[in-house]
Amino acid sequence: NLSFAAVPGEVLAITGPNGTGKTTLTRVLCGLLKERSGKILLDGKLLKVKERRRASFLVMQDVNHQLFYDSVWNECEQASGEMADAIMAVLRSFDLLSFKERHPMALSGGQKQRLAAATAVLSGKRLLIFDEPTSGLDYRHMMEVSAMVRRMAEEGHIVLIVSHDKEFMQCSCDRVLKI
Repeated sequence: NLSFAAVPGEVLAITGPNGTGKTTLTRVLCGLLKERSGKILLDGKLLKVKERRRASFLVMQDVNHQLFYDSVWNECEQASGEMADAIMAVLRSFDLLSFKERHPMALSGGQKQRLAAATAVLSGKRLLIFDEPTSGLDYRHMMEVSAMVRRMAEEGHIVLIVSHDKEFMQCSCDRVLKI
């Protein structure tokens, strides 16, 4: 029994106690789970499960579960469909260009977070969802992730952040939805 709206250019935090359904909500929004009732709309259009999958990208709490390829470049190439100029620009903007030949598992936690976010941007999806993006990060890396999500919102994406990190939400989010 939940109703909310998110708009392009905004970073919306979703927070609340463990077990309230935050991750389930993100999976429904992304089309990874089917809703039991209710409606999910984008631009006023009712979206079916497959349409939600095409419109959204979920960066999981543990990004190690979504990095599959043997190099940073190949991760990006898979996400973008081999647009070399776009990959170069995004890697540069996420300060990852010098790591393009490195295996993703050889990156630091913050670099992996930025790589997962880079693949989200390269995917061309409008709705970007980050589940606990600061998990395991120190302050400096938290601030890098904060700048990154703000930049994606400024580029016109709808950005949702599932988090318990109040400091991160204050730095990054325009509104907070408490479940």
